[in-house]
Amino acid sequence: MFSRASLLTFYLRRAAALLLLAAFTFCAGQNKSALSSQARRQTKRVIVISLDGLDARYLHRRDEFKLKIPALRRLMTEGATARGVEGVYPSVTYPAHTTIVTGTLPAKHGVFGNEVFEPPDTPQTGAWNWFAAGLKVDTLWTAAERAQLKTAMVSWPVSAGAGDYNLPEIYQSGVSREQTWQRIRENTRPQGLVEEVNKHDPTLYSRVNKDESDDLRTRFAEYLITEKRPDVLLVHLFDLDHFQHDYGPFTPEAFAILEKVDGYVGRIIAAAERAGTLSETAIFIVSDHGFMPVKQQVHPGVLLAKAGLIKALDKKDARAKELATDWRAAAYPSSGSCSIILRDPQDKETLRKVRDIFKPLAGKKGSGIFRVIEAGEIRKRGGNTRAALMLDAEDGYTFGDNYEGEFITAYNRRGQHGFLPDRPDYKASLIASGAGITRRGSLGEVRMIDIGPTIARLLNLTLRDAEGKALTLK
Repeated sequence: MFSRASLLTFYLRRAAALLLLAAFTFCAGQNKSALSSQARRQTKRVIVISLDGLDARYLHRRDEFKLKIPALRRLMTEGATARGVEGVYPSVTYPAHTTIVTGTLPAKHGVFGNEVFEPPDTPQTGAWNWFAAGLKVDTLWTAAERAQLKTAMVSWPVSAGAGDYNLPEIYQSGVSREQTWQRIRENTRPQGLVEEVNKHDPTLYSRVNKDESDDLRTRFAEYLITEKRPDVLLVHLFDLDHFQHDYGPFTPEAFAILEKVDGYVGRIIAAAERAGTLSETAIFIVSDHGFMPVKQQVHPGVLLAKAGLIKALDKKDARAKELATDWRAAAYPSSGSCSIILRDPQDKETLRKVRDIFKPLAGKKGSGIFRVIEAGEIRKRGGNTRAALMLDAEDGYTFGDNYEGEFITAYNRRGQHGFLPDRPDYKASLIASGAGITRRGSLGEVRMIDIGPTIARLLNLTLRDAEGKALTLK
């Protein structure tokens, strides 16, 4: 039998244990509720930083490469990272960046390459898809504006003319740096933004050279964050892409510039901290494509000209001259891919001739052509709706725009992209970290069309035309 004292001790201990359990359960519930509530409240702003050409392998093999990238490492540790992002076709900068902010494929948003396709019987101006006015679908900035959120873009492709604050990306080959900056100033929103930033930093333009310009873009981003406090900020940094084109991916030069770019990422985050907005900001690191080494260039236009389907272009003055008006098929190269466009989309005879030219080369080692992609597959991939066929380059090759000379020539650059996005070890990147993002570790492999809807959901926005779905970040 238990004594009265021992029974009293037993019941007191039991009561204490039950109270402790109840208290623990209550606190756990409160913490869980607080976390989820905090996650809902915290995401008031989003910063999207695109590191052009950041192949997913740089992130996942960072220790093997001994990369000194503290900012990216911290974001990965404190957030969630995709194993890889399957991009769009062609996997080049302008279509990809448009997909990121719309959640749609090129077939829907209408951007099929960096450069505008100019039919051979029209002046060849070399214009790129700079302006947002040409987009056919809803974007993150238009969705934000409907919700009366403040938007800002720094060199974001295909955004010129949009947003509350915008230092647009307007680049044209064959034009001087002074002319380029003049066009940028003319299209900056609001007018005078460049001069305003320059007053705060008179050394701004001394930071730009022919190889590196991300420091300048970072300075603009820092200024916008601290002085304008946008709700949505889109920043495009592309020195990494430039160096990989020149020296090749996964080279000492590429590693060095990535480490430098990581410093720019750190500066942008630090600016948000100075502004007092970091605790309510979700940060996305994205990229537009992976990278592959190349050594040679293939010119489909040469074979089209030899077959009499187009008159050869005088390359001595390629941008000023026009081709003859009797063209029937033209090449529209986008780095590792090339669209073949018919003057008359219903011209079955010309389509047959084009097939006869390129089909025998597909998959033949040393031909430069990996695959010939028919219109049906192009549509399924959401690619160029105007293309009768698309060519995908063999490993080590990229496409050029010559219409005369040799079909295959040496290439003076060492890295390229634009290839089919489902090739092995050729994936873009995604890191999601910060306010409202409680998920950690791997997101697995994701689709580029899912990034925009994910960002929109964090801000309680809707991308009206999105084909992708929001990722789970909690």
